[in-house]
Parts: sequence; structure tokens; C-alpha cells
Amino acid sequence: MIYLVQPPLVQLNAPYPSIYYLRSFLEKNGYSCIVSDHSIALFERIFCRQGTETLFADARRAFGKTPGAAAENPYARYNIERFLSESEQWTAVIDRLVNFLRGKDREFAHLLTQANGVIPGGPRYDSCLEAADGQPGPDSAPVLASRLLADLADFITVALDPSFSLVRYAEHLSASVRDFSQVTAGLDSYILNTFYRPFLQEEWRNLEKKLPGGEGQFLLGATIPFPGCLAGALVCAESAKEYFGDRVCTAAGGGYVNTELRSLEEDRFFDYFDYLCFDRGYGSLRAVLDRRAAGGDTDKPLYKTMYRPHGHRSIVRDQAIENSACEKPREEPSESYAEADRDSVKTIFPDYTGIDFSRYIYPVDDANPMHRLWSDGHWLKAYLAHGCYWHACAFCDVQLDYIRGYSPADPEALFAHLKDQAEKTGVRGVHLVDEAAPAASLVRLAELNRAAGLPLEFWGNIRFEKAFTPDTAALLAAGGLIGVSAGIEVASEQGFKRIGKGITLREVVRACAAFKEAGILTHAYLIYGYWDEQEEEIIDSAETMRQLFSQGLLDSAFWHKFVLTRHSRIYAEWKRGRHGDLAVTGDSAAPGEPKLFANNDLRFEGEEQYDKFTAPLDALLSAWMNGDTETPVDRAFPFKVPAPSVPADTVTELLDAYARDRDQERAEFPADGGQRLIFLGSSPMMRPSRGGARLFWRWRLADHEVTVTADRAAALKLLLEKVSRNPSDDPQGFMQELREIIGAAALPELWNTLRNGGLALY
Repeated sequence: MIYLVQPPLVQLNAPYPSIYYLRSFLEKNGYSCIVSDHSIALFERIFCRQGTETLFADARRAFGKTPGAAAENPYARYNIERFLSESEQWTAVIDRLVNFLRGKDREFAHLLTQANGVIPGGPRYDSCLEAADGQPGPDSAPVLASRLLADLADFITVALDPSFSLVRYAEHLSASVRDFSQVTAGLDSYILNTFYRPFLQEEWRNLEKKLPGGEGQFLLGATIPFPGCLAGALVCAESAKEYFGDRVCTAAGGGYVNTELRSLEEDRFFDYFDYLCFDRGYGSLRAVLDRRAAGGDTDKPLYKTMYRPHGHRSIVRDQAIENSACEKPREEPSESYAEADRDSVKTIFPDYTGIDFSRYIYPVDDANPMHRLWSDGHWLKAYLAHGCYWHACAFCDVQLDYIRGYSPADPEALFAHLKDQAEKTGVRGVHLVDEAAPAASLVRLAELNRAAGLPLEFWGNIRFEKAFTPDTAALLAAGGLIGVSAGIEVASEQGFKRIGKGITLREVVRACAAFKEAGILTHAYLIYGYWDEQEEEIIDSAETMRQLFSQGLLDSAFWHKFVLTRHSRIYAEWKRGRHGDLAVTGDSAAPGEPKLFANNDLRFEGEEQYDKFTAPLDALLSAWMNGDTETPVDRAFPFKVPAPSVPADTVTELLDAYARDRDQERAEFPADGGQRLIFLGSSPMMRPSRGGARLFWRWRLADHEVTVTADRAAALKLLLEKVSRNPSDDPQGFMQELREIIGAAALPELWNTLRNGGLALY
């Protein structure tokens, strides 16, 4: 039996997909699995009446005995006292608050928005009320409820546990921390001791009842996707070993393991986890299971696995861990594990059957319609492709399999699976968690979804590139795509070239314009603070972004400060002697330094000079997302910056060129081969008119029509309905049929009407 666990804490609106992919893989291979989301379970333990009673009782004792650093901060002290004063209100309302965020108890919205003091508050809640002039309406209730929950989380952080956050735990103790002692010291913390460890004891007692009689050892597999899950994972493994002893074998994998622990030297980590599984995980996990089934405990390497043999302090690691793209295993048995990796990413899909989605909440972090997609939905999470088909950006972990090991899934099989999952779970929204979903796979998914009657809607990460034409975007929207996010990083031609982005500003504008015309939400990821970035480029990038928002091409964005990683192309080039102006610090262990633990994130000289840009850039984004795009960007900086060198009409001119090209392309007849044709408008209706018949349909919230003779209208109606149901691979043949219906002379005008009324070539 295999027990798969998602340690706390991850997003609380939907199950994280890793263990559900593994569940499908293992059950397909004949193993019995139990899946358990400890993240939502820990949330339920804390944010309930009993949990808040414990929180406030402990906070009152702690604050009364040793006020600590909070007492030295008048603002923090005031808020702690405020929460303690309103503790009875919090305990009275917490269950209703959480149920409301779960989509239940809708009547609570009216009480929540009365703003009369019956509901307790906090700084985030107060600011939300202030923005509504103290009179929020019921439609504001989801945002108010989310702010209240965040306020209570802030109280826990300030009063009881500095490591706590709603969607991560002790992240600062995990991200590229080289000394494992710093991590283990953080395991003896308030939330973990008071809430998580007692939950684990109950979980083990229940699990023990489910173990088959007489079964020896079982496997506990934990996924650690982010640094904020590491502390929970370690406590989970430690607790399981204390309870079950030799009956449990523990293994861990996931994004954090893949990026941070590839060079692990600290053998004490294996006091918690017996095995570390790298990259796709399927082959490694099967190798571990085969080893355990054989009863062997040797010191031979296991495929893409790291472990410490029993009774030893040295670590055994497979050489493929250092070369994650290795496709030639050293030993014949490893080939079957490599094959499991290659095949499974194409054919294994996450199985959420039996998961109670009603436990998850809908926190609305922002009223922005694109921003809220991440949290405001019980999404079925899956990917269209493993890895990134571009895998060349200089800042990205292009040396690792999760980026460079591109392998698309079968869109037909994925759609059939997701449709089945939607019917079983009642959740019909899909979040595509690709690094960059390939355009062809998205198109196929949209075709299938549209043909099936739109049982799903979906959104996810892409690249803003030329494949996303106006007609492609129109088809994607008609097939259920509601939003896209993509990296722009540095919004300048020089920046695109320097980081190897493989796109131009022209392509970004055209892709965004196509999506926005189709009614699809758009989000951009941005990066500032590259080691060689000049202030002028940061300001020019900000000015370009202002113009993109001003023209309505973006709905939201997020700025990240550049982090140099060990597996990036930049670092690989630096190791080969390039980038002489990049001074990496702490690249190797210093004499006397403890055994290496995590080491993906690297430091470089001069990186702190970019810290001053963080707050102004965030302020600019906030202003743009709230409609203020006219204020000059340089006014946001409290220090002297150069004026933008980007012409103020740069994006306008590119957008005008896009519109001209779009209209010209729609007027032209289709070229030979390579395109499909589909009619996306509503079913045409015939109405008698003077001298003939009027053919009427709707597309993009507008009326479209042609007036022809009655027999021509009937023939045209049948033709449009045919290519609406079944996209045509022969646009030339469609043109010939149109010509036969309408005549050569009238064809250009009809073609133009149809192309502007939902007839798409893609």
C-alpha cells in the first residue's frame, strides 16, 4: 500500500496535482493508493471554532507573559490587543466565514457587508471598507471575507508563529538554505506542534486501520513542490517514522527537490526521508518500489534517486541526477524506468476521483478578474505538455528536465479524461499548469471541448508569440479558453534578445490584441534586476507596460526580482567563462561550512542595488490594474531615474499595424494548404425579405447578416452549419462551394462579411 501526501501549505482553493498524477500512475501499475491533502486538513484544524479558541487562549498567555518583539512595535501591539479584545466575535463567526468562502452560507454576505461592528475586523478588512467608503455591497462580500481570513492569518504570524502564512510555511527557512540545521530548528514551531502534529497522530491511527492485515512495510510518498512545504513534509515523515517505525518507508519528490536538492550533501535529511526521487518521478518511484519489493538494501544507485543505505552516513546518488536530460541509462534495468518517465508524461493524467472539493475555499485575493483566477475556482489542474517547447530563456532552469524535457500529452486522451473527471467531481474548470502550453495542443483541446458542447472551461500559461493569431484566439475562446498568462520579463527589444526570449514586442502586442478581441483575459510575468540591467531598461520596460495596459492589452501582471539559479542558462554560460561582469558569490562551500543542503538560488555582487525598485514597480502595477495609466512612470520613483526613451506611441503604432494586417488578411482568400476553416457564429436564421431572404446570426455579441435570394440563403445556411459542426481542412473547397452558391462577382463582399462575422482560418 502507498500513502501519498501533499504536505502543508499550498493554495487552498484546489488540490495540488502531483499526488493525483502519481496515484494514476501507481494504480495503473497495480498498486493500491491512498491520497491525503494535509494542506487543506491543517487549514481546517486552525480555522474553525475550536482552532480559534486555541489560538486566542495561547496568544493571550503568550502576550501576557512575554510580549516579545510585537510589544516594541505600537502598531503590532495595538492589533494583537484588538484581536484579543474581539476574540469571542472571531470564534463565533469563523465557521460561517469559512463556509461562505467555500461557496456555502450565501446569506452570510449580507451580515458581512453591514460594516456595523458585528463582524470582527483587521487592517486588511479595514482598508477594504475604506475603499468602499464604509458601505460595501453584498457583491463585495467575497473580497471582504478573504481579507478577514488574511487578517486572522496575520495575527497568527505576529502573535504566535512568525513562519506561518496561509499558503506556505517557513518558506524563508527552506529556499536555498545551505545549512540543514536552520531548517530542523524551525520544526519546533507553534503551528506545527499545536495543530499539525496532533492531526498526524489521528491520521496514523486511521491509516493503521486501513493497512491490509499482516502487511509489512508501506510507502509514504510526499510531494514538496515549493519551499513553503518543506517543514510540513519533514514533520510528516518524522511523525510517521515515530509512529510506524520500520513499517514505513518514506520518499519525497517534487519541484523543490528537483531544483534545490540535486547537490545535497547533508545526510541527516535521510533521517526523515529514505529516498529522494528526481525529475518526472515515475521511473524513480518505480525503481524504489522494485528495490523494496526485492527486499534488497544495497548501495547500488537507483534510477534518478538519492538515498542513504542502512547503517551508512554516505549518500548514494544516480549520475542521471546531475544530468537530468540523460537519455542513456548506464544499466539495462534502468531503461524500463526511463521508459516509464517518457511514456507516463504523455499518457498519465491526474485522478481526482473521490476528492471532496467542498472542503476547499474560494479566496478572492483581488477584484481584478485575471488575478482572481488563481484562487477563485476549484480547478482541475493538469498539463498539456511536460516541459517547455522553447526552453532557451537565459534566466530559466533550462538544464533541468522540468523545462528542457519537452513532451506533449495526447490532447484527445487528456480531454476525455478531464471530461470524465468533471462529471465525477462536479468541477468543470481546468487550470493548465504547463510551463508554456503549446498552441497546437490548445487548439485541439478547444476543438474537442467545443464539439462536446463546452463541458469545460480552461486557462493557463503560454508564450505570447505569433502562433496566436486573431482567428486562433477566436477559436480558443469559442472552445472554452478564458485566460492566459505568459512571460514578458523585460518589455524591450534589447531585453528580449539578451535573455533569449524568442519573441518581439510586435508579437507580444499582436498576441495580446488577438486574445483581448476574443474576450480572453491576459496576464504578464515581468522580471527586473538582472545583473547587467541598467536603470534605463527598467524604466523603458515600465513605460512599455504602461502603454500595454493603457491600450487594454493586459488585465494584470506581476513583477519578480531576478534570482540567479544554478540550473539557468546564465549560470551555465558563466561557468564556461562568459559574462565576465557577473560576479557570483557563494558558488561553492567555504572551508568549515556545514554539509550542503539546498543551493539552487545564488547570490551575485550588486543585486541589492535593485531592491529600491520593488515598491515603485509594484505601485505602478497596482495603479495600471486599477485604470490609472496616464501618470508618467518616472513619478512613481522616490529617487531620480532617467526619463523613458520609449516613444509614447510605440504600442499604439504596433496595435494600429496589427489592425491593418488583420483586416487585410480577412479580406484575402485562403492560401493553398496548411489551414483549417470553422464557422464560430450562432446558427444562421432565415427571414423573408424584399426580393429574397435575410440570413441572420450572432457573433461576439453583435448581429451579422447577408441578404440574398431564398435558395442561396438556404444553401449558405447549410454550408455554414456544416463547417460549424465539422471544421474543414479544405478552405479552397469551401471557397468553391461559396462561389457556386453566390457567384464570383458577389464572392468578395460575402467573404468579407463572413470573415468579420465568425468565419475563422487557423
